[in-house]
Amino acid sequence: MFYWFLVGLSIVNGCVKVTAMSESSDTAEASVSEPSPVTGACGPNDPEIDVGTGEDGFEALDEGDSIEVIHGAQDGHHILGSVLLYNTDEIATIHYWIEFPSENQVVSDQVYRVQLKPIESDEPCAYEAIGMFAYLGRIDPETASFLDQEVTLHMDVEDIGGRALSQSVSVIPFLIPVERDPER
Repeated sequence: MFYWFLVGLSIVNGCVKVTAMSESSDTAEASVSEPSPVTGACGPNDPEIDVGTGEDGFEALDEGDSIEVIHGAQDGHHILGSVLLYNTDEIATIHYWIEFPSENQVVSDQVYRVQLKPIESDEPCAYEAIGMFAYLGRIDPETASFLDQEVTLHMDVEDIGGRALSQSVSVIPFLIPVERDPER
């Protein structure tokens, strides 16, 4: 008889826990679905974005600029992308992708969730994310059709307040081949 009492108590206790979890997950979903507004000096201002490159600092990119494909230490290749953001929250999701329009191909596609670094600016809410990698894998300079051709570098950003903005720039990727040791 005592055995059945313990079984019944376990079932009731399990139901209480499931109900409590269900109630807390409903609350969590409600708070996620409603973005918080940007407050303070940035609230009434329109967000802005500048797209560039750079490993240690922001380097602006203009239409038609050349951009280096970097041969990484683990034998892969990547293109560095950077953004300057104005009038946004300091935490954002950045979708950084590169499209090769003439072949209708996406050659790289990454998503970053970052805490942006404040920068000194005339704007009260100015941030940067520097040196994000657009991974290309290991490419062969002889067969990578997008090299020395126009590609579109896209940055789609959404901050934690729900503000979304995008900017694209067409650039020409080039690769300086790495000299390899002769086979032994």
